[in-house]
Amino acid sequence: MKAIEIDGNIKTYRSIPQTWTDENGLHLNFRRAKHSDYGLYDVVTPAYDSQSQKLGSLAFNKKKKIFTYAVIDIDFDATYEVLGDDREPTGETKPVYDVDALKAEKISSIKSQAGSLLKPTDWYVIRKAERAVDIPEAIAAERLDVITKSDTFEEEINALETYLDVKKYSYSFSPEIE
Repeated sequence: MKAIEIDGNIKTYRSIPQTWTDENGLHLNFRRAKHSDYGLYDVVTPAYDSQSQKLGSLAFNKKKKIFTYAVIDIDFDATYEVLGDDREPTGETKPVYDVDALKAEKISSIKSQAGSLLKPTDWYVIRKAERAVDIPEAIAAERLDVITKSDTFEEEINALETYLDVKKYSYSFSPEIE
């Protein structure tokens, strides 16, 4: 992708046009031209952590002769003022990034995934409850592993304090390969 700054505005091009018109007239076969001679430079996306940063506006870096985006740290401590029914401020503030809501969402996802993993063997548990037929040891061990991991994941999430830590928390029900 290329970009050019014209009258203080940056215009981007996904592909270079075949022709180009500027104050010097019409330029044919423009795709073969040296684009920097016309003010068109590469757009470079900088490396950034998408979980804790976001890309800002596009700007020209004169030193590197490229257009690039500013990298902005996300303010996970940001709050907003609550408005009442009359659309007036109530004096109450709430966090923009609610760590408790994120924890609940992540725990719900874990429980849902655990439930999906347990579902194929639920009939063993029902059979045990209804007819006292023993659950095979391998099935019981597999179910216990899923339940134990689910409980552990939930405890670990509840122990986290920051929004970013909860956001970056990852888990896997798959056995670890050593």
